[in-house]
Amino acid sequence: MADARDGGLICPHCGAEVQADHDFCADCGEVFEDGLVCSRHATKPAAGVCIVCCLPFCAECGGRIQDRFLCGDHDSLEIFEGMARIFGFGNAAEAEFAKTSLVTAGFHPFVFSRKASPISMGAPEYTLFNPSGDYDGHFVNEVKLLVPCQEVQSAVKKLRELHFIA
Repeated sequence: MADARDGGLICPHCGAEVQADHDFCADCGEVFEDGLVCSRHATKPAAGVCIVCCLPFCAECGGRIQDRFLCGDHDSLEIFEGMARIFGFGNAAEAEFAKTSLVTAGFHPFVFSRKASPISMGAPEYTLFNPSGDYDGHFVNEVKLLVPCQEVQSAVKKLRELHFIA
């Protein structure tokens, strides 16, 4: 790994800065430590570390999706710029309320909306012409609540406690 200016190192896979004492890159899941084994198969070497649960997995249990290593439990998450979608809302007010609740609990949420134009007549999931779920099989016309990948599990648990998620 190359040295960064502030004493950290540069990940050889994605170019992100990482601390010198880290075993993996939190941005892409690249493994830096030799001898790291899969958390499910102790005899298989880790191919990467899931950027959501931070556990090492072999190539059978995980893989790279859009250049980020994810385990089989998290490979269906929508990830944008290091943030993962944890819930989708039909309107912005609900999303902002959930965001405020997560901020109060110490999380770092972000609300992302790519709502359709007024031609959708306010419908949360359809426009007049196309269903809005055409992007990677995920709904486009929803207000998405995102958190940093490493906060996904704790944030989902908090949303369940607050009854946003059943």
